[in-house]
Amino acid sequence: MTGVALSGLAALTGCGAEDSAKSAAGKGISTDRLRVGAADASGSVSIDPRTAGFGASYVILYHLYDSLMYLKGGAYELGLAESVEANRDATEWTIRIRKRATFHDGRPVTAQDVAYSLRTLAVPPSKRATVYADVDVDRIKVLDATTLTVPMRRPRGDFRESVLVVFSPVFPEGTTDFSKGIGSGPYRLAAQDGKNVRMTAYEGYWGGRPAFGTLELVSIADAATRMSALKSGQIDYAMGITATAAKAERDNRAIELHRGGVANSNALSFAMNERIAPFDDPRVRRAVRLAADRGALAANMLDGMGVTGDDVVGKGLPGYAGLAERRRDVAEAKRLFAEAGVSKLTLHAADTVAGFTGAARLLGQQLDEAGVKLTVDVVPADTYYADLKGLSSIPFQTFYYTNRPAAVHLSALTNRDAFFNVTGLADEHWKRLDEAQATVDDKAREQRFVEIQRDLYEHGGDLLWGFQEVVDASVAGVRDVVFSQSIPVFTWAKASS
Repeated sequence: MTGVALSGLAALTGCGAEDSAKSAAGKGISTDRLRVGAADASGSVSIDPRTAGFGASYVILYHLYDSLMYLKGGAYELGLAESVEANRDATEWTIRIRKRATFHDGRPVTAQDVAYSLRTLAVPPSKRATVYADVDVDRIKVLDATTLTVPMRRPRGDFRESVLVVFSPVFPEGTTDFSKGIGSGPYRLAAQDGKNVRMTAYEGYWGGRPAFGTLELVSIADAATRMSALKSGQIDYAMGITATAAKAERDNRAIELHRGGVANSNALSFAMNERIAPFDDPRVRRAVRLAADRGALAANMLDGMGVTGDDVVGKGLPGYAGLAERRRDVAEAKRLFAEAGVSKLTLHAADTVAGFTGAARLLGQQLDEAGVKLTVDVVPADTYYADLKGLSSIPFQTFYYTNRPAAVHLSALTNRDAFFNVTGLADEHWKRLDEAQATVDDKAREQRFVEIQRDLYEHGGDLLWGFQEVVDASVAGVRDVVFSQSIPVFTWAKASS
C-alpha cells in the first residue's frame, strides 16, 4: 500500500523513488519542498470542503482554502475575517473580510464569495451541515464588497468559536466542481492522483508567501510505515507517529519531534451510554469511573506523550473548568456495583487509536478488583466509524475525541443534531447547551459552559482517562509548525540548518 502511494507521488512530482531516497533523514531540509506523510480518517483523500474527512484531507483544506477563523494552538484567531461582531442579542453577526485577499485564479475574495461558501457548507452533501444548523442561510445579506451579515435562527453568542472556528473555508461563488481546489489559501493545487496531492506556494497570498515552495501530501495509512518512510528519506514530515516511536527517536538528532501538547491531543474515553442499561443507573457510571486507574492506563498507552484526564474534553484550552483530579476508589466502586447488582460488563473496542484495545484489557483488570468481569469485544478499526449513528446504540465502547475548547466541543459534538451521541445525552443537557450558546456576554457564556462541564464531570457517560498528545516527526530543521485542532499547519513553518 505504501509503495503504491509513494510511487504515485513520484509520478506527480516527476522524480523516482531512488531520487527521493537521496534526501534521507539526517541531511536536513531545504525550502524547495516539504513532503508530508499522512493518513485520512475516511480512508481516502479529498480536496472538496463539503466531503473531506479528518486527517490528511484537512491538511490539504487548511492550505488551499482560507478559513474565516481558526484555532491556532490553543487560541482563537481571525483568518480571512478581519472582524466578526454580534448585534445586541446575537441573532445576527457582521463579518468583514480582508481587502487584499485574492483567489488562486487572481479574482478578489468578496463578501459574496463568503455568503456562497456559508450557504454551501450548511446543506447536504456537506458533512459539516450540522455545524451551521442555526445559521439562517436564506437571509444572509451582502452589504458591500467586504461586508456581510449572517442571521441566526436563534441567538448564538458562540458563533465565532463554535461555528467559524470549527470549519469555515471560503471558495469562489458558484463553485460546484472542487477538483481544481481554487481557494485563497497559502498554497494552490498543482497536481493530484486521488491519494497524493502536490501544492505550490501562492505568491499572492495576503498573509505573505509561505517558506516552503512546494507542499506534497503523501497518503500512508500506517503510522509505523510513515516513520519508516521518514527515516528512509521518502518523506520529510510524518504526521501522527506513535508514542513508542517518539520515545525511540528522542535522542536522534536527525529527527525533529513536533509535540502538540495537551491542547492538540486525542481525548481517550471509555464511553458509557446513559440511555442503555446498566449505564442508565448513575451508580454504575460512577463506579466505572472510580474503578479506573487513570495513571496506569496513561503509563501503559501514552508512554510519556500525554496526561491523565478527568472525564471532560477541553483540558489545556480556553474555557476549561479546571476540574478536580478524579482519584481511584476501588472500595467505593465495589460497593456501588454491588448495590446496582452489576457483576459483568462488555466493552466494544477497536484500535481507532493505537493501543486502545490493550487499554481496554487493562481496564478489565482494574474492574476485576472492584468485582466486575469485563468482556472486551474487539472489532476492526477500519470499519468502526462506518456507521456513526449506529455507535449511539452501543452501551459501552472505546471512543476518542479531538481535544477542543469546551465551547467548541460541546456545541459541535453534543448538540441534538450531532453525528453521534455515544453517551446518550438528552433534553436536560441540550437545554443547558441552548442557554449557554444564546448567552451574548463572553464571560457569562463561558461560565455557563463551565457549569455544563461540571455536570458532565459528576453525571456524564465518559470515562475520559487520558489525553494523548499529537506527535509528528520530521527531518531536522523543520520549525514553527502550528497545530490547529490537532492538524499540522505549515503556513508559518520554516526551514533551518
